[in-house]
Amino acid sequence: MQRRTLDQILSCTSLPSLPTVAAEILDLTSDPNVPLKKIAEAVSQDQALAGKVLKTVNSSFYGLSKPCGSIERAMGFLGLNTVKSLVLGFSLVDITRAAEGSGFDLMGHWRRAIVGAVSSRMASKLTGVCDPDEAFTAGLFQDIGVLALFVELKQDYADVVAGLHHADWCAAERETFGFTHAEVGAGLAKKWNLPEPVRLAVGAHHTPKSAGAGHLELVRMVGLGSMVGSVLSNEQPIPTMKQIQDYSHAWFGHRAPDAQELVDRAAEDAQVIAKLFSQDIGDLPDTITLMAEAQEKGLEHQLSIQREAESLARDATTDALTGLANRRRFDGELADAFRAFQERGEPMAVVFCDADRFKSINDRYGHAAGDMILVELAQRMQESVGDRGIVARYGGEEFAVILPGQGIDAAAVLGEELRAAVDASPFNLSGVDEGPDALAVTVSVGVAATDADDPARYNSAGKLVGDADACVYEAKRSGRNRVFVHRPDAEAGGLAAETQACRSECTVRVLFVEDDPLAATLITSLLKRQEGVEIQWVESGTRARTEIERMDAGEIVAADVFLVDLNLPGTSGYDLLRIVRGSQTLSSRTFIVLSGEDAAEAKGECERLGANGFIPKQEFVADIGKWVGMIVGGSKSQAA
Repeated sequence: MQRRTLDQILSCTSLPSLPTVAAEILDLTSDPNVPLKKIAEAVSQDQALAGKVLKTVNSSFYGLSKPCGSIERAMGFLGLNTVKSLVLGFSLVDITRAAEGSGFDLMGHWRRAIVGAVSSRMASKLTGVCDPDEAFTAGLFQDIGVLALFVELKQDYADVVAGLHHADWCAAERETFGFTHAEVGAGLAKKWNLPEPVRLAVGAHHTPKSAGAGHLELVRMVGLGSMVGSVLSNEQPIPTMKQIQDYSHAWFGHRAPDAQELVDRAAEDAQVIAKLFSQDIGDLPDTITLMAEAQEKGLEHQLSIQREAESLARDATTDALTGLANRRRFDGELADAFRAFQERGEPMAVVFCDADRFKSINDRYGHAAGDMILVELAQRMQESVGDRGIVARYGGEEFAVILPGQGIDAAAVLGEELRAAVDASPFNLSGVDEGPDALAVTVSVGVAATDADDPARYNSAGKLVGDADACVYEAKRSGRNRVFVHRPDAEAGGLAAETQACRSECTVRVLFVEDDPLAATLITSLLKRQEGVEIQWVESGTRARTEIERMDAGEIVAADVFLVDLNLPGTSGYDLLRIVRGSQTLSSRTFIVLSGEDAAEAKGECERLGANGFIPKQEFVADIGKWVGMIVGGSKSQAA
């Protein structure tokens, strides 16, 4: 093929140009004294663009407390950079239309661009090292050079990168053409007069370690976003997850975003932005499965790399949000305790606690509520553990306790104490706007200790941590709000067993399905006061249907009582009643309808379908003692 220079590529007339409105906005914002009103007027001249920007600003992605009706107000609420980033984003949609019908993989391009943009923005907000909206813009434009090369070189370019992972494209491009798509993208960004930090990030997003001091943090953010894009494009997810974790800790120390949280939230936010941008990015992979596999197969190596990267991390050993020991302190204490086990035979144990359905709390009530939950979780755990061990925030909503000198029995008791301390009373959220005053929270707990297995098996601390973490997954799989202990001899072929410490043998398990969080919190609190009642709240009919199907299949412990609202999002209470009564495994279980309706027609239909009772919500809350016998009385004799 004919070899071309970078200047020849950039000067080609077939390359797309930046739309007029976007160019005008960039020109106006280059003046720091330009009035916001003038910028708003420029955006509003293009009514279609202004409508798209306002629709996006008012979406759940930005979480405004009340609707915003004008571009000027949008800039007042969210800042000039937010509106500018959206204008450039929608302009990029127009630019990429040049590749429609050409054979270019627009779905793959937009998947990587949007995932890169939302994860770069998210990481910027979590670390606070650079402007989130500037990171969003740079993430969107990071691979514009790929589009330019394809439009100009067509099949010649497609042949060069065919079959390669995206991370390997730059090497193949340089070998064939003498330059890379990152350099082409930076050249286009300069040609279009994009801000200098964005140009630098586009040019260096594949090589963030080599970036100079200027705008280094933004380059690193876009580099992280590119890695998240590889994970969610299912390109070498396990080693790439390690890179995200390792680079994050090396670059940002204790402020590093948790890799699993970053990827999970990016997958969800990317679908929201893709819809607003009218782009199809396809189905994203199951990130929970990817993370579990990465954690299981690479934990020991990850810890080793983490220790090597500690020389680059900050000296701080305290988690800024919760006041607990941070991940760095955890690793050091773990190494010390494991050394005592290896050298002197002193036992040690690890207890992992993972907040149940924490992502849904953040999604429903916002991250301020999530932070309050994490702070109170830390306080309850620290009070329960006392001086028996070291409590650390391991990452995200996951906490870990190191128990030097403690064996499996003592660790199992502590694990149950931690579970009970969290489950004992609702968490105070009165300081959060537009949320409940209190919220029921539970944790899934995993326990492992050196004396629960052949001591020779534990040749690394990472293996012990891995066993405790595996028990957390088993606890979640079995219904959450449980403690699972790593006991290889507890049952034939099993590695984990549920501890029954401090629990009644006659416990009645209640699956409570209610979409109103205020009603759910109140009713859950009332039922928890009843001795021998264990309640699991599910907030949607669709989610409840999944739980019931898992119970029917024997994957998790079945509920003794189903307490279900009628009007639910997704699958209705009527449908859930039909499913339970149609199951050979669950058909004999108690099913109570707890409804805001007191209509005879609804009650009659429920009785016809086989409900054991129909309770109006107002009557239930007014006198729970009157109804508790109906809910758990018959099931207690079955459970015993």
